[in-house]
Amino acid sequence: MKRRIEYCEKQVDLITQNPAPEDAKREQLDIIEREIDAVIGEVYELAKFTRLNFTAFMKIVKKHDKNAPFVLKPMFAEQLNSRPFFKENFDELLLELSRLYNIVRNGGVDVDGSKDPQSGNGQNFVRQTTKYWVHPDNVMELKLYILKYLPVLIYRTKGATKPPNPAITSIYFDNDKLDLYQGRLEKSEGAEAIRLRWYGDMDSTEIFVERKTHHEDWTGEKSVKERFSIKEKYVNDYLSGEYTLDSKIERLREEGKKSEQDLHDMETLSREVLESVKTKHLEP
Repeated sequence: MKRRIEYCEKQVDLITQNPAPEDAKREQLDIIEREIDAVIGEVYELAKFTRLNFTAFMKIVKKHDKNAPFVLKPMFAEQLNSRPFFKENFDELLLELSRLYNIVRNGGVDVDGSKDPQSGNGQNFVRQTTKYWVHPDNVMELKLYILKYLPVLIYRTKGATKPPNPAITSIYFDNDKLDLYQGRLEKSEGAEAIRLRWYGDMDSTEIFVERKTHHEDWTGEKSVKERFSIKEKYVNDYLSGEYTLDSKIERLREEGKKSEQDLHDMETLSREVLESVKTKHLEP
C-alpha cells in the first residue's frame, strides 16, 4: 500500500507538470482518485483484519485462563503488542491519503501545503459544535470516509524535522466533586471547562491554556472559548501562582503583534483561570 501511495504521488507530480489541457489533466486525476479509493478500501480491510485478529487472540487466551491453573493473558498481550503486525501505525498512511485527495480535489494543486492551521487564530472563539459518539471498531472506517472530503488538519511546529503528528492532547481540570464536569453536563449558565491543550508530539513546547464558557440562549450570549499560550516549562509555575504573563505581554506590546484589547484580554483570562484553579481547588 505504501508503494501504491508513492506511485500515486509520482503520477500526480507528473500530471501537474504536464503542459496538457486542463480537461486532459482532470481525466488523469480522476484515474488517480479511483486508485486512491482502492487503496483506502484495502487500508480499511487491513485495519479491520488486524483488530479482529487481536480480539480473537485475547478471547482464546481468556477462555484458557478460565479453565487452566495458570494465566497467559498478560504474557500474550505483551507479545502481541510487540509484533510488527499489531504495531502497524496507520496514521502516516492516512496523512498521505488525505494529502493526495486534497491535491486531486484541487486540480493537482497542494493548496494547504504551506498553511499553518494555527496562524491567524485569535484568543477568543465563538463556536457551536456538534459531537458524535463513534464505536472504537468504526473509527478507522469513519476517518477514511471523512478524509475523502476534508483534509486532515495538521499542526506543524516550526523547524520540526519529524513527520507531522495530527494528535491533539487535552488535560482537563476539575475537583473532587467534579463541579466543572457536572456544570458542563447539565449545561448550567456560565459553566466552564478549563484545560491545557497542545498539538502534535508530546515534546511540544507551546501549551494553550483554554477556558470554555457555556451561555444559555436566553442570555443572548454565545458560548465562547478563550485561550492564551504559554511555554511548557512555565506551566507548573503558572498554576502555582509563581509565574505571570507580565513579561510576555510587555514583549508582545513592544513588538506590536497584538492590539491593546487582545493584551488586556490575555491578562484578564490568565488571572481569572488561575483564580478558578485556586478557589475551586482544580487539579488536572
